[in-house]
Amino acid sequence: MGFFDISTSLLLVLISSCVVQAAGCAGDLKVASQGDLDALRSCQKYQGTITVERLGVNRIQLAGIETLSGDLIIKDNDALVSLDLGGLKLVDGTIRLENNKIMSKFDAKSLTGVRSFEMAVHPALSALAFPSGLEQADRFSVSDTTVTRIDGFKADRVSELVIDNNIYLKSIGLENMTEVTGSLKVSANSPSLNLDLKGMKNVKDASFRNLAGIALDSLKQVSGDISFISNTFGELALPETTEIAGTLTITSNTQLAKLGLPKIKRLGGALSLGNNNNLATIDSFPNLEEVDGTLDISGTFDEVQLPKLSDVRGGLNNGVIKGNSFQCKAAVAKPKSGTAGGKTGSGSSADSDASDAVSLKWGASFFAGLAVVATVALL
Repeated sequence: MGFFDISTSLLLVLISSCVVQAAGCAGDLKVASQGDLDALRSCQKYQGTITVERLGVNRIQLAGIETLSGDLIIKDNDALVSLDLGGLKLVDGTIRLENNKIMSKFDAKSLTGVRSFEMAVHPALSALAFPSGLEQADRFSVSDTTVTRIDGFKADRVSELVIDNNIYLKSIGLENMTEVTGSLKVSANSPSLNLDLKGMKNVKDASFRNLAGIALDSLKQVSGDISFISNTFGELALPETTEIAGTLTITSNTQLAKLGLPKIKRLGGALSLGNNNNLATIDSFPNLEEVDGTLDISGTFDEVQLPKLSDVRGGLNNGVIKGNSFQCKAAVAKPKSGTAGGKTGSGSSADSDASDAVSLKWGASFFAGLAVVATVALL
């Protein structure tokens, strides 16, 4: 056999070996035992979805694979105690961990990027960490776990972020977050959770519940709705926010005594404030000029100041302003209008009982020149 024949034969063997390896590193895999995963040790890259479901083993280890083009689904494994993702770095797909009820250890030491990370119903898991730094994630969701902290989440931009029903969660590092293009929801975690979102500049829709503290120092634009409900913080400040395209809801924050949105000029939806019983004065919107929805303000406050408000496009038809010792309702045919001084739209005078009345300080043109139907009732 000549040199050419030998070289050709070796080349064919090499090509054949690569084809066999490639064939073993692709395709959807339903894992029946740890041996199925061990067979992938030679696959640095794997293309396909790997599913581990209802497997009766207490430890699962993924070894060899560094890049996965597909989903990794680990669910309903009642005996699973430990899950080790080995050297897995990048997942162009979803990691879905669901209902592994006694899993107490999760090791993702190499993971730096994933299209979607979803963890739900892990009542035995106390910690969630990404030691190499999870820098890329389009969607990140952790729900119904007993984790006390989430470390190593370094993504600066996501389309969806959901952290809810983790009743022991006291710490989550979100200091790198600058933008959420879709929904941001944080609720029903530990009542001592403080949320640091100082770097976040833009969000579409956001809902914050049951927080001990929140920092939104750099938030400039909200392109949908934002709400703060049933929190225990004493102060809420959005110092850089100039526009909220949807509705602003701040309700049932029992310890809230200081509220500041000094730069907000326009609300594209409603303004809803209610049951913030430590908020004695509503003077938080010194530059608010326009509300495209309704005004619905109620609580135990004694004063409302909206000095630049001149346009309420949703009117007070369905809105309410109700303070510690008064209730004010109004209906306007066209909402660019206003009252002056202490007079209500029906001609009642608030200064007849100045000690109980609430001081309403509106913009100079608010309700001016239009018919206003209002009622003031001393409670």
